[in-house]
Amino acid sequence: MQFKKSILKTGFPMVAALLLLYPSMAYSTEIVDETSEEEEAVVITPVPEKHIIAEKFNQAEAEPFKILGSIIPPGQTRSLKWRSGQSIGSFVVPIPVVVVNGAKPGPVICLTAAIHGDELNGIEIVRQVIHDIDPEKLSGTVVGIPVVNIDGFWRKERYIGDRRDLNRFFPGQPHGSHASRIACSLFNKIVIHCDALVDLHTGSYYKENLPQLRADITIPQVSEMVNAFGSITALQSTGPTGSLRRAATSAGIPAVVMEIGGPLSLDPEIVDFGAKSIRTLLGSLGMLRKVNFWTTPQPVFYSSKWIRSDIGGILINDKELGQKVKKGDQLAEIRDPISNDSTPVPAPFDGVILGRAQNQFVSPGFAIFHLGIQSTPEKLKQEAKEKTVLKP
Repeated sequence: MQFKKSILKTGFPMVAALLLLYPSMAYSTEIVDETSEEEEAVVITPVPEKHIIAEKFNQAEAEPFKILGSIIPPGQTRSLKWRSGQSIGSFVVPIPVVVVNGAKPGPVICLTAAIHGDELNGIEIVRQVIHDIDPEKLSGTVVGIPVVNIDGFWRKERYIGDRRDLNRFFPGQPHGSHASRIACSLFNKIVIHCDALVDLHTGSYYKENLPQLRADITIPQVSEMVNAFGSITALQSTGPTGSLRRAATSAGIPAVVMEIGGPLSLDPEIVDFGAKSIRTLLGSLGMLRKVNFWTTPQPVFYSSKWIRSDIGGILINDKELGQKVKKGDQLAEIRDPISNDSTPVPAPFDGVILGRAQNQFVSPGFAIFHLGIQSTPEKLKQEAKEKTVLKP
């Protein structure tokens, strides 16, 4: 189904256009670690025709924004309470939601962080972005939820209290599991009132990610949204079933995930990079005065693969995030603390390091390096054909 209008006036990247010409390429091959935000690429869900961002600028004047039982007049910032059903012990804890309603008409952008309770960088990015906005100079509305999973955040753990991954239960069920009820509440009370979504994450379980966007760029609106972020790496992915990003996109709300850094720590340098990327998005959408932070083109990867350890031992990394590697380059070595043997970990193909495990003890099969693969449109088309022929 085609959208009537796009969120931006600019075009989307050339390879994304080619992907639209060859739909089979959408099944191209992202394989990522089972503990990250992404899993193996899945079939694209058609997106209904709604939430057209460009139309919001055609309004005569800004309107009051209604959400969570409150009305925020144009030109004001309000801190609201989302009653998600989460609790700390026996105490039900409302989740803070900060809403900046601009003095001028425009789209509604939602920023969510800490769906996994151990992901701190996104919390700080949302704080910096949303409290830096002057509502008198804003066109549209920004809704910020710095800590979605307050239960996990309080315990410094990834999951909610019943050990479920909240980011596998969207759009949720009102009478389902605890995770499903929280997901349903967030999706229906907040997300469906927005025109686009940026969901912030980090690596999991002592893994760290190069700042990157994960998005289904075969969808024109999503592709143009990615293009509007400036010089940040982008990785093609539809997203796992049950993720907030995939549920929002399926509901017609263009959505991306920003993966940035590792868990349980705050990295000021990459937080600054992430905040600049979101400000660039808001500027490209015409919501704020546009400021050009970037001078280099945006790298886009259409497939990726995790490299796994074949043995157990102490991982010592030799390569950094963002480095280009050639086939055969030593990525790391794994040392046996008993025998003192050292086993090199070579790159199995050319790529760019999008994520890696931090130095730690690893077991056989542990995902240690995530390599982005740069391919030509012709090669991607051929690989897609090979994957889809003669399926029983």
